[in-house]
Parts: sequence; structure tokens; C-alpha cells
Amino acid sequence: MDNQKINEYIRQLEFELEPLPKKDRDHHIMEVKDHLLQSVNDGKSVEQALKSFLPANELAKEIKAEFQHLYSAPSTENRHPIKQKNSKKIWITVMALIGIIIFSIFIAIIVFMGNSSDKPIETNGVVDYKVL
Repeated sequence: MDNQKINEYIRQLEFELEPLPKKDRDHHIMEVKDHLLQSVNDGKSVEQALKSFLPANELAKEIKAEFQHLYSAPSTENRHPIKQKNSKKIWITVMALIGIIIFSIFIAIIVFMGNSSDKPIETNGVVDYKVL
């Protein structure tokens, strides 16, 4: 088996993928190398296995484009207007619920404080009745 051609292909691909983070680059390199070696183990010649792949520089361009697409954050300018409206509705709903909860707590405190003055006064057992 002529692994030298496969190793050259992998080295070129690794060079072309240099801008990617090491973890992602290593993942793609291992995947391509595994596919190439598996093709050879399945009976293909090294040349046939390499021909089943794009040239290293073209494959690297596709991988980098996919990486760019997956990891680029969409700008708010490109967001769909419906999504913007939905997030605004959610924000308004959350704020309304928080307002209702705070208002309910405020009312409960007022009611509690109003009822606290209805407590009987300590009289040491003597009750004074007034006749009308």
C-alpha cells in the first residue's frame, strides 16, 4: 500500500485548513484520512481513493466555507422581522407578568398591614365594656 500519496494529500489539506481552530482542523483531517484508508482497505487503489475526493485545496475551501457558515453569528440586520416582533412580544409579556406579580405583593402587604391593627390590646384579664 502506498500511504505516501495519502500522507501528502493529508499534509496539503492540513496546510490549507490552517485558519481553522486546531480541534476542528484535526477532526476534519482525521475524518478524511479514515475515509481514504478505509477505501484502500476495501480494495480500491490509492489513486482511486484519492480521486474519490476533491483536490486538497478545493476540499479545504468547502470545509472552510462550511465552518464559516456554521460558526458565523447572524447579524440583527439579517434577522427576519417576524422574529424581531416575536421577541418584542415576549419581552412585553414578561415585563407585564413581573408588573402583575409586584402589584400583587404590594396589595398583599397593604392588606396585611391593615389587618395588623385589629389585634386585641393586652388588658391583663380585665375587659371594659361600654354601654350605649
